[in-house]
Amino acid sequence: MDESAADDAPMTTNSVDAEINQLIGLFDLPAFARRGQDLEYSLKRIRERCRRERAAMLDMVRVRLRQWASATTGPEASTTVFTSAIDSLWPLSEAEPPAWARQPASPRRLRTIAHDLIASTTRFNQRWARFVDELGLDHVNRLIDQYNRYYLLEKECCLGSTRLAARFFTPQAPVTRETLLGEFPLLPVPALRSS
Repeated sequence: MDESAADDAPMTTNSVDAEINQLIGLFDLPAFARRGQDLEYSLKRIRERCRRERAAMLDMVRVRLRQWASATTGPEASTTVFTSAIDSLWPLSEAEPPAWARQPASPRRLRTIAHDLIASTTRFNQRWARFVDELGLDHVNRLIDQYNRYYLLEKECCLGSTRLAARFFTPQAPVTRETLLGEFPLLPVPALRSS
């Protein structure tokens, strides 16, 4: 009797493990849903990383914009030093709205600040372009390719209907340097008026 009890114990443990695995499988996501979640998570991580890195690189541009605002009385003053208005720099650099000065600074001081602003935007553009160029997109583009290739097939296997599987499906475009720069753009570099 002791031997038969010993023989039953491993079988009971194995059958319990099999039942637990089967039960866990009932609550696991289907393959197509996991594939979609993995892709969504990877795209979110890339965007968050770009947002964080870009914000850090824009610090000096924001400082120069604050200096410019503290030396001029309004947005129209930019055309006295620059060839065109620089209003677009504030939203593109996610800078705080300008707090304009009551009295304008001297023309010499304005040109000095303008030179610094041009140098900061140029330096930002170089650093940002290099960061985007060096950003590894192979992994996320492989996930996009697999998503576009297998998502519908896996969903059809799960639902048993081609029509239902294709509903609301939109193929994803690869992530490229251009798509990232479209979402997180370079800054327009102001040009000085000749004195």
